Amino acid sequence: MAVTEKKPVQVYLDTVHQSLLASLAQRLGISQAAVLRRGLEHLAREVIPPEEDPAMKLIGLAGEDTDSPGDLSVRHDDYIIQWQAKDDGR
Repeated sequence: MAVTEKKPVQVYLDTVHQSLLASLAQRLGISQAAVLRRGLEHLAREVIPPEEDPAMKLIGLAGEDTDSPGDLSVRHDDYIIQWQAKDDGR
């Protein structure tokens, strides 16, 4: 997810959820806020159908008349290495 301006949100948790949040944060080595953000992202992936994901609107933007290789999604690393080598004069 893109990093944008963060705004505070107040959440009321019972002692069980407070303990769970603290435990997860400690186990993962991240802040409690990061645990909550990860949880929201996971729940969104579980609940929101993929076709409603805004990123899905990117598919096909280049159109069919493009000179990009048909296997770019699979071999992207190879193409980046080739491009970098060409840019470095190798």
